[in-house]
Amino acid sequence: NLDDYSDLVRLAQHFNCIHMLGNQVCAPIELPANTRHMDTYFANLTLTDKCFHVSAIGRGRALDGIEMMAIARGLTLDQMAQDPGVTTIISVNSPRRFDEMMAEGLMTMAEYGQSVAVTPFTLMGAMSPVTLAGALAQQNAEALFGIVLTQLVRPGAPVMYGAFTSNVDMKSGAPAFGTPENTKANIASGQLARHYNLPYRTTPGSASNAADAQGAYETMMALWGAVLGHGNLVYHAAGWQEGGLTASFEKLIIDVEMIQHMMEFLRPIVVDEAELAVEALGAV
Repeated sequence: NLDDYSDLVRLAQHFNCIHMLGNQVCAPIELPANTRHMDTYFANLTLTDKCFHVSAIGRGRALDGIEMMAIARGLTLDQMAQDPGVTTIISVNSPRRFDEMMAEGLMTMAEYGQSVAVTPFTLMGAMSPVTLAGALAQQNAEALFGIVLTQLVRPGAPVMYGAFTSNVDMKSGAPAFGTPENTKANIASGQLARHYNLPYRTTPGSASNAADAQGAYETMMALWGAVLGHGNLVYHAAGWQEGGLTASFEKLIIDVEMIQHMMEFLRPIVVDEAELAVEALGAV
């Protein structure tokens, strides 16, 4: 419900390792489906000072988010186009199909100069070939199609190369995350994004149904792939559970701990007179 959503937003505001808010991190299902996106946008704007993801399922929802952010910042839409304030994920209906609503959302975001991450959803053995090379080739073609479309709408529109390639359990058909294949795909996708000189959106994730050891090690495995792939936007980074079907307060805290550890791990070692602590060594 909206109270849960608001609490998740407050937590996101509290942790400095979270830089932006995802799309309806939990759905306020007590509100009308055709308008509740505006309730979540309002919560984002009043409870945080962070950029957020707008729901670009069709032109209307995308434009609602753009206009609300422009009002909050005291900008015109033309000014927002020069200084983007929201972003979105455009998911390709793999294999090789853009839904009408997603295409509308993509073109609206590009028209108003807002950031788009074009992200094929290529699950090996389900929506893409079972081989990693084949899935990556399909992912690349689908991502480039959407990226080119943004530039046809508005040359120079901000766009990211998105990737969401993983495998499925070949016995049950259930999506799997944090697997070796998922992690390798995260790394390889970063190489593809850099080949085209594009920012890279990636994702850690977990298929665990609880905030347990499985959830922690799957997320950390995928997070290593995101970091080694040099991800610019690590989406679904905190609170993702049950393959994205649920959001968890407990999992969010665990994920934040892992992200903070990773951020500190990536900080270079400072070597200067103070850090060498020669005087302290001499005093021992």
